[in-house]
Amino acid sequence: MASKPKITLTKEVYESLWKLLESVPEDTITNQLEEELERAKIVTPSKLPDDVVTMHSQVTFTVQSTGKTFTYTLVYPTELDSTEHKLSILSPIGSAIIGLKQGQEIDWPISKTQRTTVKVEAVSRAD
Repeated sequence: MASKPKITLTKEVYESLWKLLESVPEDTITNQLEEELERAKIVTPSKLPDDVVTMHSQVTFTVQSTGKTFTYTLVYPTELDSTEHKLSILSPIGSAIIGLKQGQEIDWPISKTQRTTVKVEAVSRAD
């Protein structure tokens, strides 16, 4: 298995994700997100490149196992609703793409028995 790509987060997002993890039951996804946070490079908001996935980014990504491309806004679980294309940070794909740059790929489990590679195609941020 290839090593995981470097990820970058702002201190604010890093801290809010740790608080979120402390408030929800532990499971496979939360454990994976915790591993991602532990290897993240932390930067100030002004140093976060525009093409890095952060909370509230609109992200276009391709799931390589299906070849399908999706566009979602990455949100906290409490921000999910049925009217918009939103993806929870606590979903398998949400936890995979946080901190990745446009063009990066990551090998990620999408279930207990299945893995896939997710590639970030485009990132835009709502400022």
